[in-house]
Amino acid sequence: MQKTLKIGNVIGTVDTYGGELISYVVNGKEIMWYGDPEHWSGHAPVLFPFVSALKENKVSFSGNERSFTGKHGFARKSEFELVEITDVKAVFKLCQNVSTLAFFPYNFDLFVTHEITEEGFTTEYKVVNTDTSAMPFCIGGHPGFALDNSLEDYKLIFEKAEDSALTYTDANSLSDPSYLCDFRFEGTEYLPKYSDFDRDAFLAENLNSKKVKLVRKDDGHGIEFDFTGFPVLAVWTPPKKNSPFLCLEPWHGMPAYVNETGKFEDKPYVITLEPGKTYTVGYSVKLI
Repeated sequence: MQKTLKIGNVIGTVDTYGGELISYVVNGKEIMWYGDPEHWSGHAPVLFPFVSALKENKVSFSGNERSFTGKHGFARKSEFELVEITDVKAVFKLCQNVSTLAFFPYNFDLFVTHEITEEGFTTEYKVVNTDTSAMPFCIGGHPGFALDNSLEDYKLIFEKAEDSALTYTDANSLSDPSYLCDFRFEGTEYLPKYSDFDRDAFLAENLNSKKVKLVRKDDGHGIEFDFTGFPVLAVWTPPKKNSPFLCLEPWHGMPAYVNETGKFEDKPYVITLEPGKTYTVGYSVKLI
């Protein structure tokens, strides 16, 4: 079920399927990726309780092995409950059910809040452990941003100077520190090329910056993306498709390492939440 948010000349669209903000239109111009399946059918999926892929589609919780086929967990393909709606804000809720418990053996509440303004929008994730045991999880976003033309007409501008090696995932979406890209983030600007994504997404860990701008080279218009609270920034556009969008993905987690133990609690950047406790994180977008 889709609902419309509106303020001034801004119209947002949210969807209970996936708990997503699927559209943010300003003066008739779409900022989000519009989900053309020839390139990628997504918009801004919620990634929970893991990001990217599992090794051999398996992982263990407290010694009990579970299987899950597909990337990024179950939230992105779940029907959320709409628990609050105003002109400018929507709050969605997902909790455990028979389907989630078959993989993720914990009781939880996941709240996703989207709020629009005339200057941008925010997306917030709040995870509540309603179980009697400590709950390990990872969480992240996957928003895609529409480009007016070629990706190579754009640049990323970081708020602070960077000197960061970047890593790829392999053909099975597994990660290893040795999978280094042949380019890196250096200084405050990165000029993307479609060939940078021939292997798939690339990952930056623990950047100095918590904000990055995606702007056109010619006039500086675009967005500023604030990913404060996330230790990993994945950057992606589909390999070898020259697609007119770019995803900036804030992650609290990583793809499975090729040599990992297989224990969920050992995953990189995993969050362990004690019973009754809450964890909140999110990202925001500002128009430039």
